[in-house]
Amino acid sequence: MNVTTSFCLSSTRLLRTGIRSALWAVVLAFACSQVFAQGIRVAVVGGIDLCGVWPRLAARLSSATGVPIETVSAGPKESIMPFFKRGDVDLLLIHGGDEAFALADAGVAGAMTVWGFNEHVIVGPEDDPADVASARNAAEALQKIVAVGGPFVAFRDPGSHAIVQRLIRRAGIHATRAWVMQDETLDPHDIVSFAAERRAYFVTGHIPLAFGKLKLEGQRIVLRGDPEMRRAYVALPPGPRHRASGQTRAQVDAVVAYLVSSRGQQDLVEANAETGGPWIFPRSVPQSD
Repeated sequence: MNVTTSFCLSSTRLLRTGIRSALWAVVLAFACSQVFAQGIRVAVVGGIDLCGVWPRLAARLSSATGVPIETVSAGPKESIMPFFKRGDVDLLLIHGGDEAFALADAGVAGAMTVWGFNEHVIVGPEDDPADVASARNAAEALQKIVAVGGPFVAFRDPGSHAIVQRLIRRAGIHATRAWVMQDETLDPHDIVSFAAERRAYFVTGHIPLAFGKLKLEGQRIVLRGDPEMRRAYVALPPGPRHRASGQTRAQVDAVVAYLVSSRGQQDLVEANAETGGPWIFPRSVPQSD
């Protein structure tokens, strides 16, 4: 066999090997893309979606991690939690609290991760008889309301209640009938009219007011911007009793890890800016218990 023949045979073998390698690469790439394309299904508490931040943030998360994200449901936590419990959703974004702990305790959810905060505000009569608008913070605002004898409605919304309890401790005051009025509404959406009829103050989330879920009637936001009035949003991944696959769990972990990274938090800031916010505050701002 001469040199030329040997070279040709070697080249042919290399070519065949290259073709086989290329074919395997195509097959593997296709298989990986099929698994990868499954992505994750997400349910979010309504305010995250209502303010417009979530669609923009989800697009950024997907682009950065390469994980497709499908938002299956957005609404009150009572309506979206069943999706997660049944395994129809792989990642749940809700407020931190008893419900989140219960899911983790049941093994349906894994360890929760704080990734942002929403804001609560104080609403009162347009003429603001307690001069709450001049208060330096929300605790001082409650002191002013106590000084004039209220009235202040103890809104039964769990988030608002938690905020008020925190402020009462900070202000060093006691909730008494002299200034606190019981919330007698049957529908949480009636809190504004209930308070307006009684010229009372109350605490509620800013997003529902800003986007029309609650309509101000003869009242206005008299104080906002106090970090003590923020409530944590948490990400709940699949727990040991969730039916998510190993691949899905890895994708959820990748998305959550990016979300709480410095770049992910910057994406949150940018998504807020695009919607005229901030509506959801990054977790870099320390929060008190």
